Amino acid sequence: MKLLKLFPLLFFIAALSSAQSIPAINAKALDDSEIILPRPGSQQFLILVVGFSQKSGKVCEVWSKKISADYRGDTRVSYFSLPVLESAPSLIRPLIVYGIRKGTPAEERRHIVPIYSNESEWKKLVRFSAPDDAYLIVAGPDGESLWQAHGPYSDAIYSELKKNIANLNENPSNLPAKK
Repeated sequence: MKLLKLFPLLFFIAALSSAQSIPAINAKALDDSEIILPRPGSQQFLILVVGFSQKSGKVCEVWSKKISADYRGDTRVSYFSLPVLESAPSLIRPLIVYGIRKGTPAEERRHIVPIYSNESEWKKLVRFSAPDDAYLIVAGPDGESLWQAHGPYSDAIYSELKKNIANLNENPSNLPAKK
């Protein structure tokens, strides 16, 4: 009987311990601005679009355009597209970045941040399963992952992302308590 009473508590502790934070980022965006994430002192929620392959880049681009159109002027949200290039040969990386920069409008370059390290941590965080998918993360200012999805663009998933952001903006008290 005591075990049955402890089960809800154990479930709650397991849920809290499963919350993960994004790996620290200190990198340059395509416009050469310095990006440091997470930003614990900030009040902005983060929307991150993470890609792990060339094919995922096209999928991430669709997501990023939609997110940019809806959140560009929202001071409560900061959004970034993160192409993870750690597995790309180091001689090829500058060519990849050049291609991304060339295909990106100047006003959006500050939102694209190539990542050259912590690929395994990113894959663990997003529960990596499909190399050509876009991985979406909504995180708090402290970097704690609050919502995730992956796949090609869909109105249903985007609607869910928007609902989560709206709920967080309206009710910041819904953020998980600090451990």
